[in-house]
Amino acid sequence: MSPRPTSWMQSVATFAVMAASGVALASVHSTAPAVAVASESLRVVTANLAFRGPDAVRQDWQAIGPEADIVFVQEAKNVRLRDILGDGWAVRQDTSSEDRQGSAVVIRKSAVKNIDDLVLVKGTDASDCGTQGDGIMTRWIARVDIQLNNGRWIRAASLHLPPARCQNGPGSPYAVMADNVVAFARNSGRMLVLGADWNKVVDDDPNEIGARTGLKPRGPDTGLRIDGFYIAPAMSSANLHHLPQTGSDHRPVQVTVGVPAP
Repeated sequence: MSPRPTSWMQSVATFAVMAASGVALASVHSTAPAVAVASESLRVVTANLAFRGPDAVRQDWQAIGPEADIVFVQEAKNVRLRDILGDGWAVRQDTSSEDRQGSAVVIRKSAVKNIDDLVLVKGTDASDCGTQGDGIMTRWIARVDIQLNNGRWIRAASLHLPPARCQNGPGSPYAVMADNVVAFARNSGRMLVLGADWNKVVDDDPNEIGARTGLKPRGPDTGLRIDGFYIAPAMSSANLHHLPQTGSDHRPVQVTVGVPAP
């Protein structure tokens, strides 16, 4: 008779261990999906600084900085951003020449995990496409790869398309840069957000950048509508609006993007 209680007790103990293991396993499984589907929300702003100097841009940043995790900057050839922004910002700007300095990407360090170096991709060569000696310098696509806190790498790029006087058909500076933006987007291989002064209505796209890349154009509904974003379709976007007027003739535009985990 003695073996039976022992066997019964062993069975109960085994069951208890299995049950406890099951609870622990269920706990692990219940938390895993939350990690797998976690998304990051980022406030991105595009801002044309209108070739203004350090004091003016420092004033502008009082409106831009509190509203942004990533800032796409254009017309910055008159300011070295890293000289005026605090340690909380990672500045990716090439200051080796005026044309390279014009477009930059600025990232709030606390909002992301890792930030790669700046890479410049040529948009279009310098051109005398004006009638009063008001041609354009070489234009660049300023690209930075950023790892978010959920582990996802995205590609952020700031650019400034040529003005209307340079839009006169195939082979014109605007058409060339539009083609190079399309090639850049197609070859990026990562989730992409473009912030720019497009010098056209963002969601009225005569060069079909959105259709040719699959990126979603996002521009404000009112006011000057040439500043805005093209966003990877896997990202969500919400709360698109102008920020308060700065000293620039372009009001900064903000949107919140949702980025899924890898």
